Amino acid sequence: MKSQETARRYAEALYGLAVEENCVEAIDDDYRRVVEEINDVRDFLRFLTHPLVSHNAKTGLLRKAFPDISEYLHNLFAILVRNGREGYINMIYAEFERMRGSAEGIVKVKVMTAQGLTEDDRKHLSDHLGKSLGGKVRLDEQIDESLIGGVRIEVEGKVLDGSLRARLDELRTVLAG
Repeated sequence: MKSQETARRYAEALYGLAVEENCVEAIDDDYRRVVEEINDVRDFLRFLTHPLVSHNAKTGLLRKAFPDISEYLHNLFAILVRNGREGYINMIYAEFERMRGSAEGIVKVKVMTAQGLTEDDRKHLSDHLGKSLGGKVRLDEQIDESLIGGVRIEVEGKVLDGSLRARLDELRTVLAG
């Protein structure tokens, strides 16, 4: 719980600065790219959090890997490295996203499909969910081939599973008696 509170404080500082400097969307886009890359490259976070790796090596790697992100983010990452809180990068972004969503009335919706959505599907789903939820929707798309087909939607802790995998599981349960 303490780590969540710490992440929230860093996120509040970053969000406040982003609002003040009128660059919330740019910071969000840059930060999302950093988080995606860190999560995609298996040893990236391990390197950043390793106690034997110097602060200069960590901040140098972040600058080299993400040369075109906001200087505000580079400064945040340098502070995190200096304070031994590199492992908070993902949590801080989640808090930043939550704050932005709350301030702008954006609802984050996790959408899982067996194959990527087309632009038309994305727009239709966004519009429909926006009307149903009464706000702007931000789709977090993920591909999960085990779904076979259809879509699984998670929003505000609720799950709507319209995947073929779920239907087959239901059928299996019915047939098993």
